[in-house]
This record gives sequence, structure tokens and C-alpha cells, in this order.
Amino acid sequence: MTLIRSHRLAGPIAVFLTIATVVTIVPWPMAPVRAADGAAMLLLFPAGDESGSEIADLAEMTTNKLQIAMAGVEGIEVTEFHPSSPLVRRAKSEGRLLPTHMQAGVSDLPAAIEVGHILGMDGIVLATVKSVDVHNSVRYLTVTLKGECFDVKPNYDPATGQARRTLQPAKLFTVVGASRPRANYTGSDQPLVREALNDATKKFAQVMAGTPAGELTAKPLHSGKESKWKWLGPLLVLGIAALIIGKSGGNGGQAAGAAAPIPDRLDVEDYGIHLFWDPPPPTELTLVSYQVQRSTNGGPYANVNVGICGTACTDWLDQDVAVGNTYRYRIRAIYSNSQASAWRQFDAVNFIG
Repeated sequence: MTLIRSHRLAGPIAVFLTIATVVTIVPWPMAPVRAADGAAMLLLFPAGDESGSEIADLAEMTTNKLQIAMAGVEGIEVTEFHPSSPLVRRAKSEGRLLPTHMQAGVSDLPAAIEVGHILGMDGIVLATVKSVDVHNSVRYLTVTLKGECFDVKPNYDPATGQARRTLQPAKLFTVVGASRPRANYTGSDQPLVREALNDATKKFAQVMAGTPAGELTAKPLHSGKESKWKWLGPLLVLGIAALIIGKSGGNGGQAAGAAAPIPDRLDVEDYGIHLFWDPPPPTELTLVSYQVQRSTNGGPYANVNVGICGTACTDWLDQDVAVGNTYRYRIRAIYSNSQASAWRQFDAVNFIG
């Protein structure tokens, strides 16, 4: 009986082992990525720069700020198309993303659609810096940012495995970001660039959230008489607050002038997770250091080994990480007299080693 039973099971066992071997070896397409809350999954490609401004790293700076701005938009989940992205690295290792796909983006829209399909995205987002203009009457800077969003499914032909000949955008728009006007300003343009980019990328995110672009770009940057007096109210409030704080001796906690640093991006590298941030805007307080904390797999935040990072650093590599864990980081600025800014969070990231 034992021999008969073994003989009858030999066929099904062989079939099962064959199927298991094929499933293991053959690089089957990964199931489409979907956000847990049903949000649309969008792939953000590196921004293009057609401004001719010769500002160093303008395209990269724009991409990073776009990712931060769109991270707060409800209904969408944004992933940057970057070689170090876990999603991209996995697709490359499985042979689904080819070297030619890595050049996709603003300059190769059909390839960008194909990449979006391969990675299981609902849509792709492209951004281009069209111009950077400096205005010298009252010194300020404007950045013109063009946005394009394409739904992947209607623009991809499964029969040919390529993007369709005629692509239909879901959104085409232009926004203009501006820095704060500065009278008699003779300093570097770098703070103006950052302010204008922050404004432009926030407007970009508002359009992605459903606000018509015309409502954002039609607003004047400043308007003569109104701009002359609009600061009077806030100045009076700040003056009164300063008097109160001066008399009370301060509270040693978060100060009104304690500006927070701006998270830039996270890079997953072979030996750790690399954090990048922008310094806080100038304030009347003296910046002493930065404090970085980390949460592992949704647990409570705690100081990491760096604990406190000096004012000269704007990046830090966390090498004390383990494969398979999900990490979230936050950072704040520490000022003199132990005054601290609000915490600013980075996106969560999974370390795949």
C-alpha cells in the first residue's frame, strides 16, 4: 500500500515542484503598487531645467522640493523616480527596468509612460523650470514652473507594450512662485531662489490637489500701496509679543522666532539612509545645532547616534539600520538659550540594503 500511495503521489509532486521552480526563476511582473488608503500612486520624474539661469543644482533642488510639497496632498501618494529608490532598484534587479528606461523623463515622455506602467503607477508627474527672473526695483525673484501629469493606463497600449502614439495629459499647467520682496537688498540670490522655489512647488502641489492654476498665478506679487501698509499689523503684533516675552524672561521652549529646518530628501544607499535638509531661514536667534530623531517600524521617536548635529552640517548618513525595517526621521533646530523650533518630518523609508 505504501508503494502504491507513493507512486500515485509522484506525478502531482513533480508537477508542483516544476511550477514552484518556474515561479521562483522567471521574473514575473510585480503586482501594481497601491496605497493602503486607496490614494492614487504617482511617479515623480526628475525636474527639467530650461531656464538658462545657470543656478547650481536647480533641477535637483526643484525635484526635492516638489516631493516634499506633494507629500502633504490628500488622495495621492508620490514616489520619486530615482536610482536609489527601493521600487526602482527592485525593478532593475528583476530585469523589468532596462538601462534605456533610466533616461525616461521630461525629454522622453513615451519612456516615462512605460516606466509608470512597469512600476504599477496610476500616473506620472513631470516638472520643468521654464524661467528664473530677478526683479531689481524692489529685489525679489520669480520661478516659473511648468507641470504635466499623465494617467498611465489610457496612455499605454498593452498590445504593443509601449506608450500610445498620441498621449493625452490629465493636467497641463504653469505656476509662478515668488520670493519675499526685499528693499535695498544686495546679498546673494540663493535665499531668493529657495523662497521662490518653495512658493512655486507649493502652488504646484495645490494644482495637483485640484486648485485651478489660474487662481494661483493671477494673484499679484505685490501691489504698491497695499504692500506698503500690509506689514503694519503683523509688526505691531510682533512688537507687543516681544515686549511681553522680554518682561517674562522667555519660556525656554519653542520660540516664535525659532525657524525650523526644511527636510530635503532621503537617499537609500548600500550602507545606510542618507538625510538631506535645508537650513532654516534667517532669524533673530542664534542657531546652535540640529537635533535628529528616528522612529523604527512606527515606534516612538528617539535620538539617533548623531543626537545633535552642528550648524555646519546639512546632511547625515544613518548607518545603524537593519534590512526590512521602516524608518521615519524628524529634525529640528536648536537655538541659544535651549530654544527649539518645531519638528519637521521626512518621508518614511524602507531599508532594503
